[in-house]
Amino acid sequence: MASLRHIFKPVNVAEEREFEKENVSRKLERYLRTNPLVRFETDAAYRVKVQRIQKGLEKDHGRLMEGLILDIGGNTAGEATILQQQGLNFIVGDINEVALDISRQRVKKFCLLAPEYVALDAHELPFADESFSAVTVIEALHHFPDYSRVLGEILRVVKPGGIFYSNEPNGLNPIRRLSEARDRLRGTIEKSFFVGQLKRLCRAAGFTEISIHAVSVGKSSWKLEEVPRYRRSIYRLHGFLQTKIPRFFGTLEIRARKGGTLSDAPVSSEAWRQSLRSPVNGTPLRFDEAAQRWLDAAGNSFPQFNGIPVLLRSDSLKQTH
Repeated sequence: MASLRHIFKPVNVAEEREFEKENVSRKLERYLRTNPLVRFETDAAYRVKVQRIQKGLEKDHGRLMEGLILDIGGNTAGEATILQQQGLNFIVGDINEVALDISRQRVKKFCLLAPEYVALDAHELPFADESFSAVTVIEALHHFPDYSRVLGEILRVVKPGGIFYSNEPNGLNPIRRLSEARDRLRGTIEKSFFVGQLKRLCRAAGFTEISIHAVSVGKSSWKLEEVPRYRRSIYRLHGFLQTKIPRFFGTLEIRARKGGTLSDAPVSSEAWRQSLRSPVNGTPLRFDEAAQRWLDAAGNSFPQFNGIPVLLRSDSLKQTH
């Protein structure tokens, strides 16, 4: 019975963080030897995925956004890194600072333009209101315990007229639903969405111009390499069915706007630091060079991990004098 309770007990943020740290650490060497730009050129499904994200972030008439874009749940930031090379300005946020550091090491190794990084909890985004021209959540919303709270935070930090773009698993996909049971046994959150459910969530959060439809991007050849041999035929079948019957087997692509007119302008490389706020009380943060910690007005402090701010309530300390 103890094991059954574990299976059906909701995974909390702390448990998901530890699972993801362990998961990405096992794949460290593979991540570090993979140049995201080479993968973009050689992995057809991945290329389509990144191109769809870029298209979803375009302003009117196909122009690139010039303001800051926040990618939540970015993991090792492959998509953001590729789009950073094409002129977009990303801040990548993830609860797993280890994954962010792997991305930092990788862009340095391959001499790429680096996005900025912040370790964060999507339920308490450590940024000022209306800081971003767009927010992306790529295959990550379903990992968060409270969808409504996360979407409310996204609406808060995006500028009027700004874009919310996301890709999420399709609840009509029977292969996906079976895999969720397996992954729940591994200790992580894997869920799917239905179109009507996502529309209700986005509308309730306050988004407008909500567009959600199933799309086919195929299956990544890079990811196929880490699929056990006994499951590769199912993986390939899934990719085939995505192409033939996207309504049931495709990925849900979500694009929505915050009401208003977007004021989008070029930003300096340090502008993002001015938007940082304490996840404890929402006050501005300053960096204490001597202590190598971020401090808020109430004396709460937050660490850095290899130069990456770790702005989670759970990691805060109260300064004493």
